[in-house]
Amino acid sequence: MISLGILDRGSAVPLHEQLAHGLRAAVLAGRVSGGEAVPSTRALAADLGVARGTVVAAYEILAGEGYLLPRPGGATVVAEVTARSPALRECADTSAVEESPLMDLRPGRPGTTGLADAAWRSAWRRATAGDPDSDVSDTAGAPALRAEIARYLGRARGLDVAASEVVVTAGTSDAMLLTLLALSPRGGGSRLRVGFENPGYPRVHRMLRRLGIDAVPLPVRLGAGLDLEAVERHRDLDAFIVTPHHHYPLGSRLDAEARARLLAWADREDVVVIEDDYDSEFPHGRAPLPPLHLLDPARVVLIGSLSKTLTPAVRCGWVISTGVVGERIRATRDDLDLPVSLVQQHALALYLAEGSLARHTARRRREYRHRRRLLLEAFAGVPGVELVATDGGLHAVALLPGRGEDTERAIVADLAERGLRVAPLAAYVWEGAAVSLPAGIVFGYAEPSTVALVEAIDVVLAVLRAHAGAGGSAGWTSAEHRA
Repeated sequence: MISLGILDRGSAVPLHEQLAHGLRAAVLAGRVSGGEAVPSTRALAADLGVARGTVVAAYEILAGEGYLLPRPGGATVVAEVTARSPALRECADTSAVEESPLMDLRPGRPGTTGLADAAWRSAWRRATAGDPDSDVSDTAGAPALRAEIARYLGRARGLDVAASEVVVTAGTSDAMLLTLLALSPRGGGSRLRVGFENPGYPRVHRMLRRLGIDAVPLPVRLGAGLDLEAVERHRDLDAFIVTPHHHYPLGSRLDAEARARLLAWADREDVVVIEDDYDSEFPHGRAPLPPLHLLDPARVVLIGSLSKTLTPAVRCGWVISTGVVGERIRATRDDLDLPVSLVQQHALALYLAEGSLARHTARRRREYRHRRRLLLEAFAGVPGVELVATDGGLHAVALLPGRGEDTERAIVADLAERGLRVAPLAAYVWEGAAVSLPAGIVFGYAEPSTVALVEAIDVVLAVLRAHAGAGGSAGWTSAEHRA
């Protein structure tokens, strides 16, 4: 029997989290070795006098964090981990460079360990059991998947969506492209004029340029969010792209008053609002606000995907739209054809229908909440460094107030030398737009195991401390200079 400490049934911390903490401590302390089998969930539950589901939930947390390795048809074993890797510790403490594989911490990558469980394999096995469809009968997507997406959005986001309003896409980028191609300039203009958040999603920037759209960057202020006064000054936009739930990447969100104000402006100026609801499944304790689409379904096009809950590699998302805009989107999809395999759609429909996605998301939510706590604890009180964007989603932004792009480039380069890849905050700024942002890096915390993440954060903090303590404000780039 592994020594796990005492489970406090009077504590506000759930028993499964207490159990996971005890098991994690046992692994890190070396009381159990890599490759050693842990007790079965039934046996451990009986020993501890808890429900078997409590042990199952604890094991799921640790498997997602990389401490345990479930083996189909066999025992669950302890992974080969240590509290700190000597190589990474040396990198954190000195300037020595070790040969190591690059760990990609750029945002947008959820954890996929344990995704291919029995429910996942069963859905795919049944989807491929029969002969495939002879052709695509509905370019909007398989009816079964569209119905399940509508039900999923009803449960997860409180939307009353009909399956006929759902168009299946190959992820968020395809959904955004489809929507932009479906829109037309007002008043017979030759070019679509689209506003978007700045800083914002770089792929949207590239898409707007590729399509030859008249792009209008609208400022998002650090700590204050979207500048609604700047938005309201525009009376000539055809569409506006926004991430109201959790701005990408700075993390602000539009409160109820700001949402009403934005929609009132869009109604006055006849603007189509494109709502990217990219990570609403992970609010981290913050009460979620309803999507803009719920408040004005005829004017707001909602874009979502399974990229954050499953993986971007699945390439499955959706557009929710009604009215004239919805008709144009469906007609455009009909012209372009359906880019998502029907076999994949049948598998995902089964996966959603049986509640497997909901259970998987709940497991991931617990894992990511734990990792977020580790980040907050690690960054707490670090002089000269500010951590933002952690109220939701799977990424964080580390800022160095008083430093500018020269420092930012040096930080990214130093981390790359130490085997870590992150995104510079400047990469999210529309080229040539006037902004006022300090040096910063954007990084995800969902993909690596918790052990690897803790080691990586040690390195990140060492590099940030070195640059934060460099003195002066050399390299600071003003808004006027960037413009």
